[in-house]
Amino acid sequence: MIKQFIAGSCYSYILSSNTESAIIDPHVSLVDTYKKYITKNSLTLKYIIDTHTHADHFSAAAVLKKDTGAPVLMHSKAISSVADKRLNDNDKLILGSASFDILYTPGHTDDTISIFGEGGLFSADVLLIGSVGRTDFQNGSPESMFDILQRLKALPSETILYPGHDYNNVARSTIGKEKIENPFLKENNKEKFVGNMRSKVIPKPFNIENIIRVNQQGGTSSIEMISPSKAMEILKNDPHAKILDVRSNEEVGRLQVSNSLNIPIDIISSKIQELSESRHNYLVLCHTGNRAAMAADMLMQSGIHNVKVIQGGISQWQKDKLPVIKGSSHVSLERQVRVIAGSLVVLGIMLAWLIHWAFMIIPLFVGSGLVFAGITDNCMMGMLLMKLPYNKKMYQAKAKSGTCSVAGGGCSVK
Repeated sequence: MIKQFIAGSCYSYILSSNTESAIIDPHVSLVDTYKKYITKNSLTLKYIIDTHTHADHFSAAAVLKKDTGAPVLMHSKAISSVADKRLNDNDKLILGSASFDILYTPGHTDDTISIFGEGGLFSADVLLIGSVGRTDFQNGSPESMFDILQRLKALPSETILYPGHDYNNVARSTIGKEKIENPFLKENNKEKFVGNMRSKVIPKPFNIENIIRVNQQGGTSSIEMISPSKAMEILKNDPHAKILDVRSNEEVGRLQVSNSLNIPIDIISSKIQELSESRHNYLVLCHTGNRAAMAADMLMQSGIHNVKVIQGGISQWQKDKLPVIKGSSHVSLERQVRVIAGSLVVLGIMLAWLIHWAFMIIPLFVGSGLVFAGITDNCMMGMLLMKLPYNKKMYQAKAKSGTCSVAGGGCSVK
């Protein structure tokens, strides 16, 4: 059985067979979720697998190892004080009655592995849906990436692709579909592929050096994670407790917890002295828990140790039905495109019916634009809408942050 878990744009998985299970790329914000799933399904955690040293989010491998005693598996090239067992190309991973092959798949980083078996490929940050992982840090190599993609291309077309990330909310694909639709997998000219990869200038993930350091040293095991309900209990009983919300001002404007302190994570380093002098016991909050863990690490590295992270962020806070203050909501760019395109089609048909058939050019024009957007993954209407001040303000902070993917465009914003 395969269970996918999503934290923002990061995907992790629990594989299970009989009563044994393994977690692939556990995310720090989902520790309790993994534990509940394993307990509910009467499973034993046999392995914790990090496919590579993550640079955009904290791994929960050290936390789960501490809590469960399960060994952490990584590639032999991974610099890690957490890993207990090293994996290499063509190693076998036995889980109950299921068998998986370890594939050494460098390119994104030099310590990346993918896992193939039971009809699926867990491709880490190498092959993504419609894209591939970036190759410009952690000993990444576009040459190695090209060679690995040729190897993955040879897998059965019906193989289900389970990526480590997706930035368009797509859960899975197949090798066959990617061979047809993914421009990076379709490319057969190595020189052209390498030149294309090297020409891309992509912002690096925020706080990348600290994230890599924490993941290599297992520093997440020293960050105390608490549930939203536990945070509420602390707030009631501790007059010095304070929620530190590290989301952007725009996010907080739409939804926040009462009496919280908002300092966006990208400026928190400039507020260290102020935070230290206030002598609060900080309960750090973000959307899902990833930025909160980063902020907590930054505070602890600066000597502020009265810090806890609210696991699952404000998303889990809402799921637990705890009180929030709602502000103005923002309609996503994709929804704006749908509303405007649909309205123009309806308007054109009505005008053609009531006034003159020539107005049918409006729905024809809109339909052609949508077909063009689908083929090229470039939405002209979305690009025009992005120029509106309302959208510029909303998406400015998001556009600055880096991802592990090299592809963008369309109506999505990373």
